[in-house]
Amino acid sequence: MALYLDANDYTIYGSKDLKAWEQLCDLTLSGVTECPDLFELSVDGDRANTRWVYWGANGGYLLGQFDGRNFTAETDVLNAEHGRHGYAAQTWSDTPDGRLLQISWMRGGKYPAMPFNQQMSFPVELSLRTTPAGIRLCREPIAEIGLLHHETYQWDNYTLAPGTDLVPATKSQLFDIRLEIEPNDATSFGVKIRGIDQRYEGGNISFQGTEAPLAPIDGRLVLQLLVDRTSLEIFGHRGELSMSICYLPEAADNPLVFYAEDGVAHIVSLAVHPLRSAWE
Repeated sequence: MALYLDANDYTIYGSKDLKAWEQLCDLTLSGVTECPDLFELSVDGDRANTRWVYWGANGGYLLGQFDGRNFTAETDVLNAEHGRHGYAAQTWSDTPDGRLLQISWMRGGKYPAMPFNQQMSFPVELSLRTTPAGIRLCREPIAEIGLLHHETYQWDNYTLAPGTDLVPATKSQLFDIRLEIEPNDATSFGVKIRGIDQRYEGGNISFQGTEAPLAPIDGRLVLQLLVDRTSLEIFGHRGELSMSICYLPEAADNPLVFYAEDGVAHIVSLAVHPLRSAWE
């Protein structure tokens, strides 16, 4: 059992009968508090090569080895959540297909006149992958979001130039957007989502003042954006980056407007999927 103690201090307890518990080992996650989770994942899908993840509320985590008693950290605290509203994520136990799935509380969202308070994130599938920075925890939206697609707007090998915005012919408010793009000589590019700018500039991706670094791989960025009425979830390079952000939309003629500034960007592929409600 993973347990939070106080400040940045965590621990692991063990029991043979779920009644008598023994404190096994202590951990410190600098800058992280609350809501621990502990799970094992294969590295790059290799079941003979695994790491354990000790997770805390703000997306800070340790990678290491766990022998059933002692957790031996192999990294400093790493960060899997770069959005200001993603918090307290927890995994499901014993999923029938072996995937490790996680859902977050998106805390702090404010929705005037709504009969609810805050919300949950879209579920993600977790994996460990080797990146240029080392082994990292990746978070991708579960494939089941495809069940909510009800039409698709598709562009391939499209030149996105200043003054020639790309505007999908839809009035939907809910989207699953898949984008592969080469920035080329554009100093910035992005998409205005219901009047609010989601921008890539200077090696950083940003939305409403929240930003995170995301470097192209072989000159290309791979992005997935989940747009709900009051939230945006950004995933880069198949979940190497994840950001959960709440927002209130502004008045806009079109829900999506893709643009480039001070140069041309090359859209390798863009698929805009308006979504059905998950409740219908």
